[in-house]
Amino acid sequence: MVHLIGSMIKTLFFDIGGVLIDIHPERTLQYYSDCTDIDINIIRESFPTEAHNNYELGRLTDHEWYLAVKENYPQPCCLKESDFYKGWKMLLGEEKPTLNLMEQLKDDYSIWLLSNTNPQHIRDEIDIRYEFPKHIDGAVYSFDVGYRKPHKSIYLRALELANSNAEHSLFIDDLKENIDAAKSVGMHGIHFQSVEQLEKDLIMMGLIPQKEALV
Repeated sequence: MVHLIGSMIKTLFFDIGGVLIDIHPERTLQYYSDCTDIDINIIRESFPTEAHNNYELGRLTDHEWYLAVKENYPQPCCLKESDFYKGWKMLLGEEKPTLNLMEQLKDDYSIWLLSNTNPQHIRDEIDIRYEFPKHIDGAVYSFDVGYRKPHKSIYLRALELANSNAEHSLFIDDLKENIDAAKSVGMHGIHFQSVEQLEKDLIMMGLIPQKEALV
């Protein structure tokens, strides 16, 4: 049955953070703490979640996002915009070996990104620092389409942009709620927990021949 599902798959959607690259929020928080002399616990507790969601929905500019963070800290706050952006970049870490699996898949399947993200990380980091964008057929970013996972509309928009049907699509994400949402619109899903586990799941589904597995 699992192999039967694998034979139906034509398009694979990959999340970015936690799947293709490591994410280090504590590194960013510590940098902001060092820049402002504000305790890191206060920095952490002051994170403007609603503004961040709006930033990832494309409703805030980079500068407005900076102001939202700075104004949420105890005032007066001395966080410079240049330091803010430097710390924001620190959130993104090294590329994961998931890239090896993507390289195996790219000749036989349409490969897409599906991510809750923001324009600065894509423009200044993802598109220039990493190898995986060279192996994709397209990308669906929350700030471009105006929806964030796990909202069902972002999956439907992704299928439309990739010209794919839900039953022919597989989504890989490190958050189970995002996988559950993808399944609710008819997509197949793999809850990413490690590169080794992902490789085993892809082999089990018949998407990667075991003899060619590289990880």
